[in-house]
Amino acid sequence: MEELTFEGVPLGELTAPPGPLPAQRATRPSAVQPGSAPVPVPPTALAATMAEQLQRAHAAVLDAHRAISAWQLARTAPLTGTTDILRTNGAHPTGDGPAPLTRQEVYDGTAAVLGTAAGALPGDGTGAIEVTWCSTVPDGPTTLDARPAPGSGGTPLPARWHIRDGDRVIAVVTRHPQAPPWPRRPVPRYPRDPRPLARTPVERLCAAELDALIAGEFATVFGVPFDQRGLSPEELPAPWPARLLTEVTAIEPRGGAYAQGLLRATAHLPAQEGTAAAWPRLIATASELLRVYAFHRGFHLCLPGARTTPLTDRPALVELLDTPAPQQAELHLEMEVTELGMVPRPFLIGDCRITVGGQLVACLRDLGVTLRERPGADLAFGLEREGCRRSTAGRWAVCSELVPAVAAEGNYRAHTLHDVPDLHGTAQIRPRLPRGDMLMLDRCRQAEIGAWLEYRPGSWLVSEHDVPEDPWYVRESGGALPQLALMEIALQPPGIFSGLLGVLGEYPDQDLTCRNLDGTARLLREVDPRGATVEQHTTLTSHTALPGGLIHRYDFTLSTGGEPFYTGTAVHGYFTPELLAQQQGLDGGRLVPPWLDRCPPPPAQLRRLDLRDDTRLGHGRMALLEDAILVPDGGEYGTGYLLCTKPVRPDDWYFEQHFFQDPVMPGSAGVQMLYQAVHAYALHTGLVDHLLPHPHFALAVGEEVRWTYRGQILREHQQVRGEVHIREVRREGEAVRLLADGSVWRDDLRIYQVDNIAVQVTST
Repeated sequence: MEELTFEGVPLGELTAPPGPLPAQRATRPSAVQPGSAPVPVPPTALAATMAEQLQRAHAAVLDAHRAISAWQLARTAPLTGTTDILRTNGAHPTGDGPAPLTRQEVYDGTAAVLGTAAGALPGDGTGAIEVTWCSTVPDGPTTLDARPAPGSGGTPLPARWHIRDGDRVIAVVTRHPQAPPWPRRPVPRYPRDPRPLARTPVERLCAAELDALIAGEFATVFGVPFDQRGLSPEELPAPWPARLLTEVTAIEPRGGAYAQGLLRATAHLPAQEGTAAAWPRLIATASELLRVYAFHRGFHLCLPGARTTPLTDRPALVELLDTPAPQQAELHLEMEVTELGMVPRPFLIGDCRITVGGQLVACLRDLGVTLRERPGADLAFGLEREGCRRSTAGRWAVCSELVPAVAAEGNYRAHTLHDVPDLHGTAQIRPRLPRGDMLMLDRCRQAEIGAWLEYRPGSWLVSEHDVPEDPWYVRESGGALPQLALMEIALQPPGIFSGLLGVLGEYPDQDLTCRNLDGTARLLREVDPRGATVEQHTTLTSHTALPGGLIHRYDFTLSTGGEPFYTGTAVHGYFTPELLAQQQGLDGGRLVPPWLDRCPPPPAQLRRLDLRDDTRLGHGRMALLEDAILVPDGGEYGTGYLLCTKPVRPDDWYFEQHFFQDPVMPGSAGVQMLYQAVHAYALHTGLVDHLLPHPHFALAVGEEVRWTYRGQILREHQQVRGEVHIREVRREGEAVRLLADGSVWRDDLRIYQVDNIAVQVTST
């Protein structure tokens, strides 16, 4: 084995701290000298030696692969925006093969702009500096200049400067008076759940791993979900500039007051710079930390040729304290991500504290970066072409996460559809997906469709939704999977499917809204989708044109691991305002009151309940019940009855998320309210006392629920009322199954009917 002289680092030590190799730390059996008696080698020592040599061989192969990949990238990547590529044995490849590549020097346009600003801005570098980016930074070397901004105070020391590339203003830099103090972004009542485009267990990054990211080895560092093999070089992320960070010591996706991410890292000041003169480097270093987090979240996977640039039109502040720091001091960065999102392109905003030796030297506020596609990239929407995003199933998806994000809250006018003439009219309200935590569709994997506006029955779409590991709707429902979530996961794909079949081009000069009208659903098996990818299969079964709208019917199936668990049908209507106004409720416009209001005098066993603080029913956004009246033997079936009432508040959480520019209470929230009413009936009549203190409420497997909507609940309405009639109570061992029918009223008009609400109660 001694003749194997592979070079490299053992596989197990690729990310270990620097130190002697195992071969240097352990004593190998000495070689047998000529004429001496053979020395037996213990089997364990031989096995260890072989394992070591195999590790070294693997490391050598990995190093060779990296060198060849880097050489190929250097040969195929455009040279615009880069300096000469440095190689160890010459400036160019020789005829003998690729020359070893050390790294590609990438022009850092952000650093160049900030350096130009630092040379122009008066002062000693302390105090507060405000930076507003106005356009994208240059990709390659260019002549930058700083000019006093109009009205900035004039010469010789203007306070406000424009950093320009020719006639283009790239950034505005000014001294900030610090009075009034820079406003801190308010913490949302319900921070968004982290929604990475790809999942990784990586929680810290050493210098070698940061270098691997610079080399484009995202899958090597973060894992298989980040694999982009098969894309052309121009579709891969653009090379990163030289590394400024020493290491990233912590990545906490739910960390910080905003629950959007908390990052910690270290870096060093150059020998000739102190913190007072280094504010451009501090911005660049903190921006690099945001870039690392953006790629850790997988944001680059939805953009061809993804590259990071400062976020425009959002002022950022750098506060430099008069705290001395030694040259080459180690900087400690703590970045609290305050906001992240997908439109118009993936972006992150954060606040960063920088300390040296435990002392605060700088604060950066509202620092933002965004990812952009390569110049000239085609981002047209459609279902006909595969893009640069790989689906969970391994094939290239026809729509990345960017498409549902735009459908939820983006500007439709900024996008086009494949091979479709201009479809953008003057209407402001168009069919939308929910946004924020209510968006439960990630990407479209494949589709079979007809021509634009054909709406061919039998057309189908397969889409995917990555369920978070701890989704809000489970967390706020006591660990149970609510009907609300399953309905949204099932009913959102039909909306985007019809839009991309042609609905987005209908009635371009009239507002057009999407409303679910009817549906059925059946849970086929018990399922816990947390942390899994749900496959959504949608088939268009019919198309009906109406004066002022159209109606589509669908079949849907949800699956995990290739096995269906939820199936049903749905009817969506797409209505102009005139057609939508014709909805008159479920009773032809008649005001039919709830059962309890139709049976005077009140039943003797009537009980009034305050359910606001009963967290067994739900808390946070899932707390849908307030005042209730329970009649143990009441209702249409004489088996039990509950009527619940809650006011409509303009700031109810769902109006902000459902929908953008068209706020309306989700029908699924009304259905969930009725399910919770059944839960409350079971809890407050003693039916599940034997399962206390922790009863578990779940959807009953095998039962089909049916719903009909003929009205909507808007901010302007006064109250929502819901009633359930218990139809049957079954005992199956310790488990209890309740079957009920229910209705929902908007003020005095009955607008929802839900039949066969089936709940299974067991012990947790």
